[in-house]
Amino acid sequence: MMEISYAEELSRTGKLLFTIKGVSMRPLFRANQDAIIVVKCDPEELKNLDIVLFFRMSEARGLQYVLHRIVGRRPDGMFLIAGDNCNNYDVVSPQDILGVVTSAQRQGKPIKLEGFGYSLYKNLWCRPYRFRFVVLTIMWTLRRIASRILRPFRHRSK
Repeated sequence: MMEISYAEELSRTGKLLFTIKGVSMRPLFRANQDAIIVVKCDPEELKNLDIVLFFRMSEARGLQYVLHRIVGRRPDGMFLIAGDNCNNYDVVSPQDILGVVTSAQRQGKPIKLEGFGYSLYKNLWCRPYRFRFVVLTIMWTLRRIASRILRPFRHRSK
């Protein structure tokens, strides 16, 4: 059976439906539960905080398709793109962006990507991404420290 890439499917039909993998877009999207629709787009029409599908090449993993949010744009036209649950960002060329998320659903019910609650989430958590990076780094460090402190107590209770 021939496997069609996301890029080929978007090019052929103009849209793509798939289930989220990974945790980089938590708490908005949940891995293996949420389905999203991505449509082909003109990168020049994208706005800050749009959720986009792009690809990147890595020596370790090869070709990867990534779904993250635009958090800025540099003067040279490159996009700064980060997951909502990430403490770093990618610098992405406009030609590496395949499409933009237009809708999502969880267990057959729409996930609201508009309205007051979503606007609050975007503006308090996603827009100040540099602040979010600091918060996430502190939170993950505290979790790691707590885990090390509590590890001996967990083994005793068994």
